[in-house]
Amino acid sequence: MTVILGLDPGLSTGYSIWHYDAITPPQHIEHGTIKGGHRGLAEWWKARLEANVGAPPWDEVVSESFIPDGRTPFPEIDPLRSEGVLYALWPETVFQRNLYKAHVTDEKIKELGLWWPGGGHDRDSLRHVFAYLKTRGHIPTQMLWKRPRPATEFVPAARPSSEPGF
Repeated sequence: MTVILGLDPGLSTGYSIWHYDAITPPQHIEHGTIKGGHRGLAEWWKARLEANVGAPPWDEVVSESFIPDGRTPFPEIDPLRSEGVLYALWPETVFQRNLYKAHVTDEKIKELGLWWPGGGHDRDSLRHVFAYLKTRGHIPTQMLWKRPRPATEFVPAARPSSEPGF
């Protein structure tokens, strides 16, 4: 099993932890919110390492990247500082734009039974994990988006009564 940590950084950083393998879509382990911006993230990470005897309890990390896109005149830049923390603690972190969250709608989260109450940053971390696995080609995750085709009943065409049967 691979354990993946999803992050949605900010002054309140949402996180979720999942495990998956080649034949299993992501299975929820835990989720929550880390307060305190980039400092809170660093302290939370350190506590997780200490609890796991110095080794990180995950194999992969995926996080939203901070891209000032002009939608907010004076954006909070703490997510950028959190990126710096992640680069220092886990250089292999996969960063993805906030646009990737569109791969996982509220309706899909509810359909999968993964909707939990709260502020939403932890749900956004879920979106990053699923979008990452879906776009990376993880087939069990992609299959969650495949709709089963409705069963169609085969009805043979009627033959004209003058035609001899076989």
